[in-house]
Amino acid sequence: MKPLRLSSRFSWAIATNYVANSIFLTCIALTNSLGNASTAIAQPVSSTLTCQQLTNRRYVVILDRPANRLPQLPEFLAIAAVPCDYLNTSMTFFGGFDNVQSSTFRANQLRALGLDAVVHSFSTKVNDIPANLQAAVVLVELSKEPNMAIQQVQTLSGKNAVLATFNNRSVLLAAPLSSQQSASAIATKLRGQGLAAQVIGASLIASPMTTNTTSSIPTNSVPTSTTNPTSTATIYRVLVPNTNANTLKQIRELAPDAFVTIFKSKSYIQVRTYTNRSNAHRERDRLNARFAGTILIQD
Repeated sequence: MKPLRLSSRFSWAIATNYVANSIFLTCIALTNSLGNASTAIAQPVSSTLTCQQLTNRRYVVILDRPANRLPQLPEFLAIAAVPCDYLNTSMTFFGGFDNVQSSTFRANQLRALGLDAVVHSFSTKVNDIPANLQAAVVLVELSKEPNMAIQQVQTLSGKNAVLATFNNRSVLLAAPLSSQQSASAIATKLRGQGLAAQVIGASLIASPMTTNTTSSIPTNSVPTSTTNPTSTATIYRVLVPNTNANTLKQIRELAPDAFVTIFKSKSYIQVRTYTNRSNAHRERDRLNARFAGTILIQD
């Protein structure tokens, strides 16, 4: 990973166009949100990359927790954290690996810090992941209106839940990519409240990019993506120096998912990640005008 030396010139014309486009897109998003208020499941508008888009490596290490809710991590782990989204759930990606040994080593580093990391594969089905590091999902049978069921499951489990299909019937998927231990505890809690819940392996879940409502395995109900799932994205991170106690609060007014990270032994706040260099460059310049010393780094 290396810092990019980028020009800070950012013309007024480009800035005006950027603001105008942002306002226009925000209006469109608000209009669509109001227009879809009566649909069965609200789809949040998010610019976060899906976890599958980050790598085409055989194994990935995932943490079922948003990056902005992580404890302080050692530098080698903090700089590896990339926010991503899977089944409408905010997660943190900690690297893609070509072999199970390397991925297991990384997951165990996170486990040693008390974090519920798992090893998973988005590109192929694998059977050599250690049992204690395998990813699981809680499947809940629907017995009431979907929105009510989703709210109940999320309240009881503390995890996200999405509508899916299983053997041609509607179900809920809760706690996607949790560890087997966490998923079992959640399922037990849900059953204690009268919900029909069971733990299934995450490998049984079809990719969101190949949604098929007639499939015999669960598929999530979010819109399909046209992004090639086997491509490896170059990630650009915008980092703002964490200079005082108010910086994180100020940044989160602009980017709620921002979180503290370490780069070259200095504390920064990771504001956003991009796969488009030009967009990352513009964001870096925009923030640098307010937060001097803002940098852009590339994975």
